[in-house]
Amino acid sequence: MIRLLLADDHLLLREGTRALLAEANDIEVVAESGEGEQVVALAQELQPDIVLLDIRLHGLSGIEVARTIRQDAPDTKILILSGYYCEQYVRTLFAVGVQGYMLKNASGPELAASIRAVCRGETVLSTEISAHLVANTQRCGLAANEKLSEREREVLLLVAYGASNKEIAATLNISTRTIETHVSNVMAKLRARSRTDAVNLAIQMGIIVLDYPLPLQR
Repeated sequence: MIRLLLADDHLLLREGTRALLAEANDIEVVAESGEGEQVVALAQELQPDIVLLDIRLHGLSGIEVARTIRQDAPDTKILILSGYYCEQYVRTLFAVGVQGYMLKNASGPELAASIRAVCRGETVLSTEISAHLVANTQRCGLAANEKLSEREREVLLLVAYGASNKEIAATLNISTRTIETHVSNVMAKLRARSRTDAVNLAIQMGIIVLDYPLPLQR
């Protein structure tokens, strides 16, 4: 029997997910919560086989919850179940140590199969997300002589956290004009269409990894 902790901030969605999983005779929902801190406490106390985790929770975010569970309950697997897709979140969560990312448009049998796969040690990704990642991979290679410099990676990381050029300049103690030049160079090297596109591509390629708290001096 797979022991599962259900974490979602919407009661109605928890009830619906629990009802879907009730049709699987090898999955047992041992606890549920929409509060980030409580999810962490339940994971530590119950040591479930898997946490079915939404990104948005009350209190701690899903990313913070996932990171803490990986540290305090390393044998517990984590499968993200989210209503939306953001490549930045996917990359960050897999870097934290989750084993899968499914969208909430999955059917009951698909969700149950994903839970079983994660518990077997497999990595699971929604078909829609896989297709998007493949499409991006086909257009995001860096030429051998166009690798980002250390300063360019620093600038791009701060861009990823939503900092403006002025804020980045203050944090790194360099001029705004220099930041503009670094951003332009990064976009050219990554063949990115926008700052957001550059961030997504850099996360996908492993050039930067988001972490918390945010490294900004505002």
